Amino acid sequence: MDSHIEAKRRPEWLKWTIRVILGYALLLAFILAVTIIAILITFTFIVIDGFSETSSMGVISERYFVPISEFMWQIFTWLVPGL
Repeated sequence: MDSHIEAKRRPEWLKWTIRVILGYALLLAFILAVTIIAILITFTFIVIDGFSETSSMGVISERYFVPISEFMWQIFTWLVPGL
């Protein structure tokens, strides 16, 4: 008598479908996280400029962080259908 029990294997197409969906979700989460971080840095720089009555950090945020957040948000809305 053979005591070896065969485990049921999931179909290969199901494994790849789950991998693709999870990869897509991780990509969206990464893009959204970078966008939120860039927006928070921009907001923080503007608040610091408001208290210190200078504009040097606002210029840095407008030059570097605003284009990054706009670009990442455009990618996010392009990747999510219906937005």
